[in-house]
Amino acid sequence: MERWPSLPRLIPSRQAMHMPATNVMCLQKSIHWFPLSLILLAASCDLPAAERVDFNRDIRPILTENCTYCHGPDANHRKADLRLDVREDAIQAGALVPGDAAKSEIIARILTTDEDDLMPPPDSHKKLTPAEKELLQRWVAEGAEYQGHWAFEKPVRPAVPEIPKAKTSVRNAIDAFVLARLQQEKLGFSPEADARSLARRLSLDLTGLPPAPALVEAFAADPSDAAYEALVDRLLQSPAYGEHMAAQWLDFARYADSHGFQTDSSRSMWPWRDWVIRAFNDNLPFDQFTIEQLAGDLLPDARLDQIVATGFHRNHRINGEGGIIDEEWRLENIIDRVDTTGATWMGLTLGCARCHDHKYDPITQREFYEMFAFFNNIEETGVIRGASNRTGGNPGPSVKVPDAQQQKELATLKAAVTAAEAAVLAAEKTLPALLASWEPEFQRELAQSKPLWQPLEPAKVSSTHGTTFTRQEDGTWLTGGPTPTHDTFIIESPLAAGLLSGIRLDVLPDPSLPAGSVGRNDNGNFVLTQVEAEITAPSLAQPVKLVYTEAEADYSQKGWGIESLIPAEPAKKAKRAATKGSNRGRGWAVDGNTRREPNRAMLLTSEAVPVPADATLTVRLVHRTLAKHQIGRFKLNITSAPPETLTLDGDGAAPQDIRAILAIAPDKRDTKQKARLTAFFRAGFDSPVKRADAALAAARQKHTAFETALPDVMVMKELPEPRPARILIRGEYDKPGDAVTAATPAVLPPLPEGAKRDRLALARWLVSPEHPLTARVWVNRQWERFFGLGLVKSSENLGVQSDPPSHPELLDWLATEFMATGWDMKRLQKLIVMSATYRQTASRAHLPAELLAKDPENRLLARGPRFRADAETVRDMALAISGLLHEQVGGPSIYPPVPQSVLDYNYNPPDYWHAPTDAQRYRR
Repeated sequence: MERWPSLPRLIPSRQAMHMPATNVMCLQKSIHWFPLSLILLAASCDLPAAERVDFNRDIRPILTENCTYCHGPDANHRKADLRLDVREDAIQAGALVPGDAAKSEIIARILTTDEDDLMPPPDSHKKLTPAEKELLQRWVAEGAEYQGHWAFEKPVRPAVPEIPKAKTSVRNAIDAFVLARLQQEKLGFSPEADARSLARRLSLDLTGLPPAPALVEAFAADPSDAAYEALVDRLLQSPAYGEHMAAQWLDFARYADSHGFQTDSSRSMWPWRDWVIRAFNDNLPFDQFTIEQLAGDLLPDARLDQIVATGFHRNHRINGEGGIIDEEWRLENIIDRVDTTGATWMGLTLGCARCHDHKYDPITQREFYEMFAFFNNIEETGVIRGASNRTGGNPGPSVKVPDAQQQKELATLKAAVTAAEAAVLAAEKTLPALLASWEPEFQRELAQSKPLWQPLEPAKVSSTHGTTFTRQEDGTWLTGGPTPTHDTFIIESPLAAGLLSGIRLDVLPDPSLPAGSVGRNDNGNFVLTQVEAEITAPSLAQPVKLVYTEAEADYSQKGWGIESLIPAEPAKKAKRAATKGSNRGRGWAVDGNTRREPNRAMLLTSEAVPVPADATLTVRLVHRTLAKHQIGRFKLNITSAPPETLTLDGDGAAPQDIRAILAIAPDKRDTKQKARLTAFFRAGFDSPVKRADAALAAARQKHTAFETALPDVMVMKELPEPRPARILIRGEYDKPGDAVTAATPAVLPPLPEGAKRDRLALARWLVSPEHPLTARVWVNRQWERFFGLGLVKSSENLGVQSDPPSHPELLDWLATEFMATGWDMKRLQKLIVMSATYRQTASRAHLPAELLAKDPENRLLARGPRFRADAETVRDMALAISGLLHEQVGGPSIYPPVPQSVLDYNYNPPDYWHAPTDAQRYRR
């Protein structure tokens, strides 16, 4: 018989729609109708009298488990355009007819025997129990009322139950709520645990360490309430308390001492870890604890420790693998921050909305990226590059974190710099007189001087791979012929007897070269891998190779400095500064596509090398780092002068520009010329000013060296202007969609009107009294810490798929109490451990078998907590009991001892893992 012909749309069966079965309850829009009057008779009129069905307690878990994956918030995945998580939609589609189970399509589908119409579909491997089917029928018959998910509703402080018959059992409000629930089951509390068990329980729960035997015996001798409270207070004040509490928070923050990924190089995040330990020991209120970690850098006049706190969101992995795309990993880091923030403070799986609307919770993909926008403005690249990928380090932004002693030393060094600066200012007053007396004498010396650099006149220039060379009128050599993949230029020149202390290479642009630049590559670049030089002569038994100890260039491409041409050991002893802006790389390079001008480099020995008569100098310019990256036009010069007298921009006692200035009468020189001449004198000739400059340079070097060696920590730092944020289609970095601005999910309270949309506003929003989740999440995790399970069993998820609270009124009372008492973490924990609920014996010997069968997880709390210690606590207990535990709190992390067999299969070099051999190896 045809039913409900007035429905606006009819829903065929899955078979009729040619739709495959889904893996969850997939309720389509219509059905091949069949009579249900007999099946639903009891549901419509003769249901047994029972407690009224509660949607959140009884129905939501059924729908969430079996229905809302296909008929929930995710519009892109929704089947048959039917929503069962919204009452109005379910009624409009005919799935629900409130008060009439017989006319409700959802009931027809769960009771049918036709596999084509049955919900959940057979191939979903889900099946409703008879009790669940009965609950759904009763719920519809009672009006199919919905409730908002309890966790999204602001907690309201409930009245504490009155327990007149058990006053002696109730120590605080916690016990009243627990006992009220137990009395519903005709149960009561178990006896209190013995004194020794309580002492051990308290010590392990509050410090993660076993109690000292003397402490246990003292409490056993006086197990009074006052002694118990004194023991609690003593443990809360122990330094070990902060370490134990921090361990769990470090897990939430995904803390590690290495970056993860391929080489897993080390990082320095221990200053943030130490901040967390101090915060717990100092009982920093949880709202401030939250604000400083999410946005301490944005607080007015932020202190260093508040900036260090923001390291919370720099604990994610950082990639440094070859071939990665910076922007991809920057976005991955931000997505990680959104996911971590949601899980840590809100108990929500926000990450499920990265690629699409959340399947269960009312969080859209757009809202995920609106949260993403809060974290999108950090001044970071998202990756770790270069040598630091192997050696470790902290990619910025980061801050130095000196301890108290280091701060004193830093202040002393800064004072020395200030004093040296004052001495320079005083000495500078003598400069005019010094210059006036120096210039005439220097003019006379200059007239008699000879050039320090002499052009090398080769007898032969050749190539190992066919490059040709043409001498130009200015003495330079221009390359030609096909460009080989790699090549070595060989320059052979006779030398007069004397000394040789250095080689200068001039590389010049030429119109015939690619891009009119300096190199033979298509973009005008060159990379010089090595400059080899040796002296041969009949009187020499073997060639004398020049060993360079110093190098300088007037320009280097970033990461390709001239200093890389110096052998490693001499380089450690080099005094001359490296090229500005360069890093040690695989050769000296110039990016000729952006720099089309002459380039000059010099390579110097520590001492001049004797040159015998009839000698020949052979210089090899090696190009083997990159393909087809040879020099295009060049000239070589040699010198016998001491290195300290040599400059890149001059061929004699003075650079050309200084000679030109000296040729001008002093009263005719302009301001720029006067400044240049003063700088030349000041840097190159002994005087009180030069000595003052040297003292200042030394003071600054000491200050810089000390500051550079200070520990640092990665932190958050906001960009001056917000970076645009967009939805990422399917969550992929290279598929940007619509633009979004920072905002919070609509299911939760909005940001205050007019609030700036930054991390500070987000942090304050999380700890607002209006926020329904943050306090609940924290108190639930504290309950889990002391009882093994939270009042909400799924402590990491308070969303729609979460387990319902075992004691909802107690959860809300604790949450409101926590906020009302200033988010006091120690007070909350003391409240829990002072309760009779916590102090019960964990023994099961006195409990009836039926209770253990009914409540094996102790959700009713009819006995004390009993659960396994985590691995860290087991290790610390073993060390403490054996007397090996090293009680140092904080400081740089150490490599713990691990079996060699583990290191044998590690990607890193075998010697990178250095476990300490002293007491440090036994730290917590």
